[in-house]
Amino acid sequence: MFLGKRLVALIGFLLSVGVQTVCAQSLGSPSAVLDALKQNNGTVVLAFIDSPADQSSPLRNIQGLLSVYEVSLNGENLGSIRRNSVIHARPRLGLNRLTIRDAFDDSHSTEVSFPAMRSAGVPTSIVEIRTSRQFAWMEALLLSGREVQAIEDALLNDQSGGMARVLHLIRSRGKEAAKPEAQRVNWGRSVATVSSGSGSDSDSGSDSGGSTATVSSNEVTAPDSTVSASPDQSVADTSEATTDATTEAASETTDSESSANVSADRRSYY
Repeated sequence: MFLGKRLVALIGFLLSVGVQTVCAQSLGSPSAVLDALKQNNGTVVLAFIDSPADQSSPLRNIQGLLSVYEVSLNGENLGSIRRNSVIHARPRLGLNRLTIRDAFDDSHSTEVSFPAMRSAGVPTSIVEIRTSRQFAWMEALLLSGREVQAIEDALLNDQSGGMARVLHLIRSRGKEAAKPEAQRVNWGRSVATVSSGSGSDSDSGSDSGGSTATVSSNEVTAPDSTVSASPDQSVADTSEATTDATTEAASETTDSESSANVSADRRSYY
């Protein structure tokens, strides 16, 4: 009899664990959230996020770090959940009731509800559970299909940032500030600019050095004297060449005349 009771209790425990495992699963990374959103069987992602009032208050924010909630969905226990947690749960068709209770004080509890389409081919939905130290302020907000798609697209493009980014995407309904583009530096152009700058400096330095240098009067007048002397020298060379040509012509004429006289004398002789 005792052994039978133990066996029944053990079977009940295993069944409860199996139901809880199938009913809810904790999501601890952007990739796990993305995998859950890709499913099309009517499941739901429950994001327990502090309300804006608790986020803006440092005291309530610290108190929220210490808060632990016992959560049950449609009467099935989902276990202990802290704030800023995300779980993947299997709802039922129609209205779902989520009971949230303080793990340290059973007198503090509340119940929120959300609709779900539990059937094959239905994409995963997201429900934001706004938690608070004031249980009366808690509420469940169902995101639209367009907002869920925006969050899925953001995670497809970039899975960095951890769960903090996932919670921010859920709060902002898939909207986030665009990341500034990194400015590319053209090192080749920079090097060319530096080189041209150093060359201009050297050129300017050489120009400035040339402008301050003192040129002697001999160096300045020497080319002028050479240039001015060139025409006179060319004229003298021309006159000398003419005189030489005249002298040669006269000598040739004299030689021709003397040869003619000799020839005449020889003819007369003979």
